[in-house]
Amino acid sequence: MIDAQMTKFIRNQASQMEQEGRLSETVLQYIYDQGLFKLFVPDALGGNMQPLPEALKIFEEAAHVDGSFGWLVQIGSGAGFFATTMAPEAVRKYFTARDFYIAGSDRPTGVARKTDGGYIVNGTWAFASGAGHASLFTATCRIESDDAEDEKLYAFAFTPDQVEIEEDWNAFGMKATSSHTIHVEGAFVPVAYRFDVTGPHFHFDHPVYHYPFVPFAAANIASTAIGVAKHFFEAAREHVESKKAAWKKEGSNRYDHVNKILEENEARFQKERRKFYQAVEKSWDAHLTGGSLDDKDMEIISTRSKIVADAAVSGVQKLYRYLGMDIVTESHPLNRIYRDLMTCLL
Repeated sequence: MIDAQMTKFIRNQASQMEQEGRLSETVLQYIYDQGLFKLFVPDALGGNMQPLPEALKIFEEAAHVDGSFGWLVQIGSGAGFFATTMAPEAVRKYFTARDFYIAGSDRPTGVARKTDGGYIVNGTWAFASGAGHASLFTATCRIESDDAEDEKLYAFAFTPDQVEIEEDWNAFGMKATSSHTIHVEGAFVPVAYRFDVTGPHFHFDHPVYHYPFVPFAAANIASTAIGVAKHFFEAAREHVESKKAAWKKEGSNRYDHVNKILEENEARFQKERRKFYQAVEKSWDAHLTGGSLDDKDMEIISTRSKIVADAAVSGVQKLYRYLGMDIVTESHPLNRIYRDLMTCLL
């Protein structure tokens, strides 16, 4: 889905985007054109709806191009689930936009007080990935009320003009994701823009919305980590080959030794990657044919997600220490890919 020319362009821009802390406008326009933030938005809303296994492969492909790019494609698409929980009028208004992207947080660090026609919301939420280009923000609040029925948590949607972005994302990796803290102070939110993420209404529907959420979320992140790790192994192979003559000239077996470490760890990673996708495909097929996914089925996906992530991290860690001093600088591509992988799985 992501052509070779754009892959080359994004990778050439990666260092600059990392320094600027956000994706470039050209890359964002490409994402909008391809509908990469809309992989879980229904076609009726101008989305690019994908079956879960296909979406995971796109997440992997995007993360294989660049970690920050892949992370935002995955996080941005995940917000498509709100189409089943927000009021239809709000969904039609915001989800159909070409530049649709929701940034926010599910941490209940805000407070909403009832007022005529809606709520007055105040709160601060950290790690809102994509805050720098969001067309809408969502965040979780507790209701400030004496009514016991209002003790549950709700999510609220805010327009960009209601949100102050504190540009504080100074992370180890995924630096171009603009995952900043957001502040909302005294914002009025109509009742229609309050929603319950645990109570879908399915005015807009698709089989992916009925897939159990816990394994769904685990698989999304795992596929992103797979893409970053795949990029690391490929870049490491190019790096090792570029060192072949110098290492051979040393009269040691360093080239053969490092190559062996690379091949062994990449092979283990690829084996677990295949098992991961096999488990996802099996569960998805059962889901489509009406078979219920019990706790054991959900645990298999979550377990496979953890195993492949572990294979990615442990393999990259074992290889990293043998690649030489060149890669210790932040500007080196392998350094950036490594940092992205470690940040992705925190």
